Amino acid sequence: MNPEMLNRVLRCDRLPSLPAIAMRVIELTSDPKVSMKEIAEVIANDQGLSSKVLRTVNSSFYGLAKPCSTINQSIVMLGMSSVKTLALGFSLVSSLKKNANNGFDFPTYWRRGLLTGVAAKCISRAAKLGHEEECFLAGLLQDVGMIAMYEALGDEYISVLAKTGGDHRQLIKLELQELEISHAEVGAMLAARWKLPPELQIPIKFHERPQAAPQDHIDCCYAVSLGNIAADVLCAAEPSVVLKKFYAKCEEWCQITPAKADELMNTISQGAKEVAKLLEVDVASFNDPAAVRAKADEQLLAITVPIKPDAAPAGDVVATIGGSGAPGEVSNAIAGNLDPFTLLPSRVIFSQNLVAMVEQLQAGGGPFSVALLAIDGFADIEAEQGEAYTDAFLRLIGEEFRTLESQAVIPCATDRGSFALVMTATDRFTATRMVENFKARVAAKAIAVKPPGMTSVEIAATFSAGLVTLDDATRARFVSIDAVMDTATRALNAAQNAGSNVLRVFVPKAAA
Repeated sequence: MNPEMLNRVLRCDRLPSLPAIAMRVIELTSDPKVSMKEIAEVIANDQGLSSKVLRTVNSSFYGLAKPCSTINQSIVMLGMSSVKTLALGFSLVSSLKKNANNGFDFPTYWRRGLLTGVAAKCISRAAKLGHEEECFLAGLLQDVGMIAMYEALGDEYISVLAKTGGDHRQLIKLELQELEISHAEVGAMLAARWKLPPELQIPIKFHERPQAAPQDHIDCCYAVSLGNIAADVLCAAEPSVVLKKFYAKCEEWCQITPAKADELMNTISQGAKEVAKLLEVDVASFNDPAAVRAKADEQLLAITVPIKPDAAPAGDVVATIGGSGAPGEVSNAIAGNLDPFTLLPSRVIFSQNLVAMVEQLQAGGGPFSVALLAIDGFADIEAEQGEAYTDAFLRLIGEEFRTLESQAVIPCATDRGSFALVMTATDRFTATRMVENFKARVAAKAIAVKPPGMTSVEIAATFSAGLVTLDDATRARFVSIDAVMDTATRALNAAQNAGSNVLRVFVPKAAA
């Protein structure tokens, strides 16, 4: 941080100031003995503010069963914290709007703040994080430091904004590069100067990096940060990638499923339009969530599955595996994509396919089938035959699997002695027949194994297998790769417990 630049910003006499009524509300609510009547009287004395608060609490965005006719009644129904936050929000918005200047893009500023605030409130409610109103106001004010920096630095700051090319995610990085301070830090300091509570200061400071926030306030910071991503979804020219990030962070931070996240996006869009009217701010237009999802689904379905590794020249593979290097050594060119023993696509490729299949399934694609196969008694084979014979045996098993490879099927090696079949456009019946035929063919005769310079031995091989199919009947179940792998692994374990050369197929229960 550049202390001189920070001092230059904070000493500017044009910085937004806290309205008198907001100062009085903060002063009163900091007193634990304050009565609801005192708060109500202060807000009611400002007719414009009290009217906006009452219109807001009676809006469909709040969904109260019974309308409120007075500020005192709204405090009783919503709680002092909610009404205090609304009063602060309205008074601050009015104050900041007075600072509007043609050199600063206020419509974009308010659109982002409003969408983030509404989204943070909706996310907090959906995830039961608490502090819904604080999340709303923190989201609304998250970028207040931008106004402060513009007022203090003028064209110098406009130049930094121009370099972002409209990508808000680049702003803090460019601020730090060019000015050595960020709008998040300035905003938090401005909130502290206004004596806003920590519940607002900290999310303003950490809205771009919530995981760095103090644990006491991390839930609100998560909600505001997710609100930022939701705002990006609704404002970005190419929102599909951002939507995927929104799904991932919703699940990681708040345990909100993609289906619930879709519902949230609808609620956020509708709520933002309503709150924009109540706050009397111009947020212009933003993306329709349904159109964003449709485009994202279209792009997902355009991805070619199965995803196959780049082919390495056969000569290079032979030289690497069978040459002068240590047994099993592979070049960097194929180490990440091919298993060194079977030369089949590796677990990395399998995982990439699994991710793509789950995403396409949720976008309406399918059917896909996944089979996990394990060589029966592999540990005993390895102990009895030794490493050289086992390595050669695995190479031959890999050749057997490669006979299955086609435009729709890719065999993978997921571990030593363990395999997977990725099958696209393949229903449960077809996949079952394919796996059974493969198992029968391998089990029909022993495999002659002869490492270089050694005698030949025959090794019999059978497979246990577990199969799952991703289709309309399992779409609600297979919302993540973990769900698919857990079910497929259970099926494989059931096959192994039943003996050897057994296939178990997961079949969903019929709807009641």
